Amino acid sequence: MKIKRLGRKDYLSIAEAIFFIDFLKGLSVTLRNLFRKPITTEYPSEKLTPPKRFRGAHGHFVWDGTEPDSLRAIEKFMSYERGKSRCVACYMCQTACPMPTLFRIEAVQMPDGSKKVTRFDMNLLNCLFCGLCVDACPVGCLTMTDLYELAGYSRRDEVLRIDRLEKFGVDFSQRRGAEPDRIWPNDKEREKLWGKIEWSG
Repeated sequence: MKIKRLGRKDYLSIAEAIFFIDFLKGLSVTLRNLFRKPITTEYPSEKLTPPKRFRGAHGHFVWDGTEPDSLRAIEKFMSYERGKSRCVACYMCQTACPMPTLFRIEAVQMPDGSKKVTRFDMNLLNCLFCGLCVDACPVGCLTMTDLYELAGYSRRDEVLRIDRLEKFGVDFSQRRGAEPDRIWPNDKEREKLWGKIEWSG
């Protein structure tokens, strides 16, 4: 094992050793921020609006005329109701999920040969909120909303049934459907929290 010999430049200078220059440099950062306005949010009296792409509680988009072309192609094979979930029970969300046990999806075949989704439950206690299920959905049914207050008094409260998912999806699209898909709602909101960005170079 080779021994590394330290040169004079690897040590503190006499002035640095006596006047604690490195300590004062670190302390200057503390003093600079001491008098700045804090960015702490006074939750729950003050609540921030998360970005549109925030990964909160899941929701289902419904049949309302805004379906993607991929869904219109299989429309005749599905038994659906206007204003109800556009899920086609393809199980792609469950396949993509790292914790597939959080899904309970059931569908039945109707007398006319079409398929109808009868159950879609999500147990959020098993959810990682990674968004892979949303990316895997081929018909744009599943989404992640900006709802983050998900605490409950029992484990039963953490299971999202299809009617609750539809409600979350409808509410989210009404409130934020027309908003551009970006991280912050607007630059003023971002600057309020993080200050003005100065690009270098």
